[in-house]
Amino acid sequence: MSNLRVIGHAGDLSRPYQAGRDALPISRQLVPWLFVAIVTFLHYSTGPEMHWQHDIFRRLYYLPILLAAFSNGMRGGLLLACVVTLAYAPHAFTHLTHMDPAPTLDKALEMILYFVVGGIAGRLVDQERLRRVQLLEAAERLRVAFEDQQTTQDQLIRAGRLASQGEIVAGIAHEIRNPLHALKGTAEIVDRAVPPDAPERPLWLLHLKEIDRLETVAERFLSFARPSPPARREVSLPTVLEHTVNLIQAQAKQSGVEVFVDRVSFGELEPVQIDEQQITQVLLNIGLNAIQACRRPGNCIRFGIEALEVSGRRYAVISVSNDGPRIEPENLERIFDPFITTKSEGVGLGLSIASRIVEQHEGYITVENRPDPVGVVFRVHLPS
Repeated sequence: MSNLRVIGHAGDLSRPYQAGRDALPISRQLVPWLFVAIVTFLHYSTGPEMHWQHDIFRRLYYLPILLAAFSNGMRGGLLLACVVTLAYAPHAFTHLTHMDPAPTLDKALEMILYFVVGGIAGRLVDQERLRRVQLLEAAERLRVAFEDQQTTQDQLIRAGRLASQGEIVAGIAHEIRNPLHALKGTAEIVDRAVPPDAPERPLWLLHLKEIDRLETVAERFLSFARPSPPARREVSLPTVLEHTVNLIQAQAKQSGVEVFVDRVSFGELEPVQIDEQQITQVLLNIGLNAIQACRRPGNCIRFGIEALEVSGRRYAVISVSNDGPRIEPENLERIFDPFITTKSEGVGLGLSIASRIVEQHEGYITVENRPDPVGVVFRVHLPS
């Protein structure tokens, strides 16, 4: 699910004929001019005794004027009407070769009609193109509004699902912690009764280790169910990102994974109001998951930050992309649910906790497969 997009204008409203004109090939642009040249040649080469032919030639001028209006709007229609008038006027009113035998008033009215027809036809074409541009922009706005509504609906569904799951997890965690405290208390007493050299000592140490691990799991359950409220203060996101990268560098090197940071846009970002420790935890969860997903040496992870406007609200967006295996489409929407994991040793709470933390910051996380053959990108949206 991706909410990042660039919305462009469907056209330049100040020049509504531009799109149609540019779309025509040059050969079609030249047709009206060629038509005018042919008709003008016929006018000048036809003798004055051929009245009916001159009448036809004068009216043939309307065709290139209409073609120019359809191609270039009012500007094209009036331009060609002017060209036709200049080309026809010497033949109409002078004896340059011989004069059109029609009455002078008829010829003058004909030339006026050239401009009227070119102007009206061009104006109608401009209005139609403007209406088409407005329809395209309205369709684009509807599409964006629909996507925003769909995104909001998905976020509400995810938030509701996580909230209900959080209540269940909280109940389970409390039921585990009550007997766990009793087990840990008695284990401290029994520990003193098991000598260090007793044959049962290794098994007893394993018992204590599993109790501690169970306690850690219960605490993680509670962290997902009831994350602490964020202690917000003004923080520089690039600083948080650099700190996170430093924390995961050692494990990344151990796994043969390269970590890159895109610092190009850092200077354009303003500080944001966040809980630095919690957002660092979010980025650590995503970054460590990415390292574990990049199973082959030579894979890389890229961190970046950019300022974006989504659904009319400004966000600072932290992206974490990797070139590991893609996520199956059926798991993309479930990846933030608790207990959903592809790792045999994991419990599937890291991304769930990260999602809850970001929601408490009035933001959200998205994940999608990259368009490349491999790779996944997470985006953490934080209000700015």
